[in-house]
Amino acid sequence: MSTSRLIAIAATVSFTALSMAQTTSNPRQAWIHKDQRIQLLPQGAVTDNGDMLSRLMIQEAFARFGIAYDEGRSDVLASLFTEDAVLEMADGKGLPFQRTVGREAVLKQFASAWTQQADQRRHLISNVVIEKLSASDAKALAYGVVTVATDGLFLGASVIYSADLRRGADGFWRFAQLFIGMDTYVGKKPKT
Repeated sequence: MSTSRLIAIAATVSFTALSMAQTTSNPRQAWIHKDQRIQLLPQGAVTDNGDMLSRLMIQEAFARFGIAYDEGRSDVLASLFTEDAVLEMADGKGLPFQRTVGREAVLKQFASAWTQQADQRRHLISNVVIEKLSASDAKALAYGVVTVATDGLFLGASVIYSADLRRGADGFWRFAQLFIGMDTYVGKKPKT
């Protein structure tokens, strides 16, 4: 067996072992829906104005959020939130453990989290589903996986996002409300 194959196997074992070792409890199944934080509509139930460009821009807002957070780019994060934005975070146990109101407060919260996290995170955001789309407002859901690199690579969180977005006068979609629901969180949560 080649050295590179052995390294790949060792990395997979380390990733799995660290992920399993640091998970403290299982979340309730379908907790985010049961807590009425999302409403996933059936296929075909969502009607919109057919604006495919808006759909792509909303997907990009989610992707840009993940990359900007990982790279510590508060300037980019600022461009993604409305002035009156609301950010909530919760875990599989139920009620939000954090609620932040206003773009400046949201940016301060992210900056505080960066000082408490001495690792490299990578947000992998997928399954973006547009639940509502009008000329000025949208509602969207997405899944995310957050990897953490610190003395090895492991899974930091599995996440569901629920967002209300508004289109600005410049045509770009911004988060007016962003709910981040973590099924579980590895390690110590940043203080809020």
